[in-house]
Amino acid sequence: MLAPNLDRRESKKDFLHMRWPLLIVFLFFAGGAMSAVASEAEVLDAEDQKNAGPPIHITSDRVESDQKMRCVEFIGGVKATQEDVVVTADRIKIFYKPGGDTAGKSTAVERMIARGNVKIVFDNETKTAVAEKADYTADTKVLVLSGGDPTVWSGKNIIKGEKITLFQAEDRTLVEGSEKEQVEATFYTEGEGGLIK
Repeated sequence: MLAPNLDRRESKKDFLHMRWPLLIVFLFFAGGAMSAVASEAEVLDAEDQKNAGPPIHITSDRVESDQKMRCVEFIGGVKATQEDVVVTADRIKIFYKPGGDTAGKSTAVERMIARGNVKIVFDNETKTAVAEKADYTADTKVLVLSGGDPTVWSGKNIIKGEKITLFQAEDRTLVEGSEKEQVEATFYTEGEGGLIK
């Protein structure tokens, strides 16, 4: 009677020993990917809480992490939300600033590149932008839209061009045309005002 139980315990022990390296690899990968993404469940000390920005919530079909390149890429049906901004795209790659803590890790976003069917809804849903590519630099707060007829709607007003650059810190926009197509805009005026009346 003791032999079968002993065999069962030994086989379970062997099974756990075989699984342990796989578990370590999984935790290492998951830890690498998640160390780059700010987590609401993370316990922050008082100083970190003061410096922490609003959390970014991202869903996707899969995620790939590259610690050497300091980036995480979300692939397939990606939706990223931070406060009143929602970005949807086929893929979003987030680059992080060089390490801030003793382990050389950082969760401060340096740059975000969204590709494929990009749609951004921001400013409390009063502004929408679409393009094939959106490139955002966090320090300068500059968003560059390109590819696939970049278009920005603000209320009923629409502007379209080859490349649209939104300088968010300066509250200004630069729209550039191409050799083949000019910038196209439709603005609605209030009252009886017009171009020349």
